[in-house]
Amino acid sequence: MKFLLIDFRSTPTIGYIEYSPGSDIVFNEREDLINIDGVLKNHEEESCIVIDEFSGDEPFLSVTIKKLLDSDYKITTKGVTNAIKTIDMSGKITSHLDREKYNRLSTPIKADLKCIQKYFRANSTWDFEKYLKLNNLNYKDYPTLGAGLILDSK
Repeated sequence: MKFLLIDFRSTPTIGYIEYSPGSDIVFNEREDLINIDGVLKNHEEESCIVIDEFSGDEPFLSVTIKKLLDSDYKITTKGVTNAIKTIDMSGKITSHLDREKYNRLSTPIKADLKCIQKYFRANSTWDFEKYLKLNNLNYKDYPTLGAGLILDSK
C-alpha cells in the first residue's frame, strides 16, 4: 500500500511510503512542498504520516513508521532528555522532577488530512505543539507508540 508522507524537516517535502505488513518500508522520491493547500486538495488519502525534527533518525524512524502503519497507534512518544523542574511564581526552582517518569509526544504521527488542513488555515508554518493543541481530540483516546522502542541487532 502507498501512504502519503509529509516531511517538515529542514526543507519541507512530500512523497509516499510503500509498505505492506511483513515487508520493509520504501520511501519514494520526494518533492519540495511549496503549496500545502494544493497538496491537500490534490490527494485522495484520508490520512498521512507526518515527520519533523522530532522524529529521530534511521533506523528509529523506519521502525516507528512501520509500527504506526501496523497498528491503531496515531502518535509516538520519546523519553525526556532534558531536566524537568517545577518553578514558583517568582521564577525560583522549587524541585527537580525525575525525567525517567515522563515521556514527550513526538512525530512521526498518523494525521488526518482534514486536521492538517485545519492547522494550515490558522498557521503558515509547521509547529508540532500548535498542531497538537488544535487537534488534541484526535489523539486523546489513542494509545501512543512507546518510548521504550528497542532495536535488536541481527
